[in-house]
Amino acid sequence: MSIITPRAARTTAAVLAALALGAGAVACDSDDDSASAAPTASQGSGAPAQGASKDDGADAGTGAAQSGTPAEEGTNGGKAQNDDGINPSDEAAKPSGAHCATSEIDFDFWGPHGGKPDMEQSKYQQSVTVRLTNHSKRTCTLKGFPGVQLVSAKGERWDLARSGARPDPITLKPGDDIAHIKFTVMPTTDPGTKSFVPQDVVMTLPDETKQITLPWEYGGAIVEQSGATHPGTFVDPIGL
Repeated sequence: MSIITPRAARTTAAVLAALALGAGAVACDSDDDSASAAPTASQGSGAPAQGASKDDGADAGTGAAQSGTPAEEGTNGGKAQNDDGINPSDEAAKPSGAHCATSEIDFDFWGPHGGKPDMEQSKYQQSVTVRLTNHSKRTCTLKGFPGVQLVSAKGERWDLARSGARPDPITLKPGDDIAHIKFTVMPTTDPGTKSFVPQDVVMTLPDETKQITLPWEYGGAIVEQSGATHPGTFVDPIGL
């Protein structure tokens, strides 16, 4: 049987106390490490979020720049127009020599050598001429009979019959004014003759539907023969 002396007991107690203190220090160190590790992981998980935010901001800036690039002011859906209201790209797309569009032609009354129909006599037919000017930037062609309609102040309409002349193509370069609409009228000054008093002339180019109206500027009256088989008032094909 062993006998433990007071000194040995004190020594044993000291060792046990030291072991207890050591275990506690290790536990504290472990807690501190885990606590210090938590902020590091939190910061690491936050880094991608900041990067994504930066990328989104760059994309948003690019999108804003792109959304500001469409049509400038004064353009037609981003397509510029010339003074005639024709899109240059559309005009250029039309083949040179194709038929002239109404929007490419100017109309005005014109007489050779300054002449004009004499509406104050009843003996001779008179010629009326409308000059056609190509104001576009391309060469185009006119061929065929135009539609010509006389309109009275009362709203009466007379579609002129066609002559027996053969249509020939007429090529108009930009600026050319060599083509003409010509029609013949039979004036009358006889109050006993049924007459038609024009107020306007409505014209339509071949292969076109848009109508152009010019006020009749010569006065007088025309023998009304709208229902005749061979009237003295008729229209020729577009010519020189």
